Amino acid sequence: MNKPHKTFFIILLASFIIRIFSVLTPNDLWWDSSVYIGMGKYIFSLGKVGLWEPNRPLIWPLLLGFFWKIGINTILAAKIIITFFSLSIISLTYFIALKVFDKKIALFSILFLSFSTTFLRFNNILFSEIPSAFLLLFGVYFFLNDKHKLSGLFFGLAFMTRFFIIFSVIPVIALYISYWYKKKVSQKEILSFFVAFSVPLILFLIINMSLYKNPIYPFIVQAYMTRNTGWIYHQPFSFYFLNLFKENIFIVFSIISISSILRKKNKVLILLLFLFPFILYCIEQHKEMRLLIPLFPFLYILTAQGIIVSINIIKKNKTYILSLLTMIWLVQAYTTHMFDKYNDKLDVFYEYMNTSKINDGLWITNPSFIVYSNKKAEELIYYPLYYSEKAKELQNKSENAKAVLLNTCDILPCPPSDKSCLKETQLLLGILKKKMDLIYYQNYTQCQYYIFESHSTA
Repeated sequence: MNKPHKTFFIILLASFIIRIFSVLTPNDLWWDSSVYIGMGKYIFSLGKVGLWEPNRPLIWPLLLGFFWKIGINTILAAKIIITFFSLSIISLTYFIALKVFDKKIALFSILFLSFSTTFLRFNNILFSEIPSAFLLLFGVYFFLNDKHKLSGLFFGLAFMTRFFIIFSVIPVIALYISYWYKKKVSQKEILSFFVAFSVPLILFLIINMSLYKNPIYPFIVQAYMTRNTGWIYHQPFSFYFLNLFKENIFIVFSIISISSILRKKNKVLILLLFLFPFILYCIEQHKEMRLLIPLFPFLYILTAQGIIVSINIIKKNKTYILSLLTMIWLVQAYTTHMFDKYNDKLDVFYEYMNTSKINDGLWITNPSFIVYSNKKAEELIYYPLYYSEKAKELQNKSENAKAVLLNTCDILPCPPSDKSCLKETQLLLGILKKKMDLIYYQNYTQCQYYIFESHSTA
């Protein structure tokens, strides 16, 4: 084993060890994690357990549901497989950078990536960014090795794991068209890519047609939710720039890469895979650092390349300067490092679900309420958007509820433009208090916890 590969395995081993601590760190599930687990249960129980949100891609819920179906601890299994995906992302980043640039750039790329604060934190949060990034990087790897069918298939699977991966697929399609025009790829190769990419998508459209009588219904719902939800995550244009700099001050070197790799076939691909989706994410008001996880491999390849280009300008003491930069980065990485230790303060709802004999007519404001049980949620109070019209709808069918688990912080504050939402929420609570028995109430900080049961079941 030559020295560069030996260093790669040392970094990978260190990444593995620190991620073991991540897996073992106790934490409650985040909202989307509970949704994916609930959907997985729904799929494998044929709708008898769990919950359903039509706007979600299906691959990650399918995998989580499979673990549940065969009787494995779903949360632990998911954390382990996320760790496997994370290590695979690091490995694929190394081999992609090795092919496009060189060994030194490849090593610095994975060093930055392995200990990225956001990347590490989400190792024990069961969101779809890491699984989709894993599939995306396989698509890129096969593209660089002219395996067009495999590339298309993995890009398609990545898209079916997280819809926003399409922003990373568009640059690849644009490059295919450019290469075909310049006769660098054949029409057959392009066709094989598109056919393979379409296979997961066509299966998804067929399922949608069967379920909703509209093949693009999930995309319509997702577009609606993107426009109308998530205002608490609205951030200024500078959000990603500032937070990336806080995470790794050396990302400024990525700017140097842009001018040095233009017009170079595979190197342009790396640039576009970062820059195109990044610009779109910056324009979008809803901003969270986790959304950039699929872009991190390409950002840190560009960062590493910018550092090496800058160092090569200097005639003397290159090794010392690189060592100094590494030490500065290690200090920053250590001081910003964190594992997720989220405590949702929802134990009372979990305890109720584990003891309640109610199996139908269950209404919830939070997908986590049922994640540790084999209950089915009949009504998602929060979905697809809680606003005055949703509150009115729930008022009109309140007699269908057998149990209502409600945390006001899940549905409030209302959309800023909806002036009657708070009033309708109070009316809904009044109806539930009148028609049902209040089993539990607590005012927790700014949140109000309610558990209602119908008179016939109390």
